[in-house]
Amino acid sequence: MQVRKYIPNTLTLCNLLAGCAGVVFAVRGNFSAVLVCLMLSELFDFSDGFSARKLKAYSDIGKELDSLADLVSFGLCPSVCLFSWYGIAQPDIPLLRWFPFLIAAASALRLAKFNIDTRQSTSFLGLATSGCALLLIPLAVYSFYTDGFLHILMGTVWFIPVLTVVFSFLLVCEAPMFSLKKMTGQLKAFIVGSLVLIVACVIREIKGPWYVTVSLCIFLILVYYLVLNIANLKRR
Repeated sequence: MQVRKYIPNTLTLCNLLAGCAGVVFAVRGNFSAVLVCLMLSELFDFSDGFSARKLKAYSDIGKELDSLADLVSFGLCPSVCLFSWYGIAQPDIPLLRWFPFLIAAASALRLAKFNIDTRQSTSFLGLATSGCALLLIPLAVYSFYTDGFLHILMGTVWFIPVLTVVFSFLLVCEAPMFSLKKMTGQLKAFIVGSLVLIVACVIREIKGPWYVTVSLCIFLILVYYLVLNIANLKRR
C-alpha cells in the first residue's frame, strides 16, 4: 500500500474539519476562534495541493473532495460568521440576517464552475473562495473586537447584506483576477515587499489582542490584492 497517495486527501479532510470547527465557533460568537480555524483551513488547503504535486498523488476524488472542503471552510464558515455578527448587531431584523448565506450559495456555484472550467489553469475568473473568506472573516473579527468606525459600520442595518451581495457577485462573475501564477520575479518581489511593509506598519501601530492585529493584517493584505486586480483589469 502506498501511504503517500492518501496524504493529500488527509490534508483536505483536515481543512474540512477546521472549517466545521469554525462554523461551530461562529454560531457561538467566538470570532477569534473562527480566525484560528480559518488560518488552519488555509494552511491545509495550500498543503493538500502542494503535497499532491510533490508526491504526484492526483486523483479525481481528491479534486471533488477539495471543493467540498472549501465550500464548508470558505463558503459556509464566513456566511455563519456574518450571520452571527448581524444577529448580535441587529437582533430585531430577522429577515435580512439570512443574507450572508448567499456567500455559501455563490461559493458552491463558483467551485462547481472552477472544476469544469479549463480557462482557470493559470489565473482565476472571479474571486477565489479562499480569498473571499480571507477578506470577510478578518473584517468581522477586527470590527467585532474594536469600537471604531468599522465596528459601527458593520453594525448598521444594510452594511452586511450589501457586503454579502457584492462578494457573492465577485465570486460568480467572470472578471479576470490577479494570480500569483502569472507574475514575473520583479513583480513578486514588489508584492512581497509591500505586504511585509503593511504587516510591519500594522503591528507597530496596533496594540491589543493578537487576533485583532492578525485580522487587520490579513484584511489589509487582501484589500491590496483586490486593488492589484482592479489595476490589472484597467490595463486590459
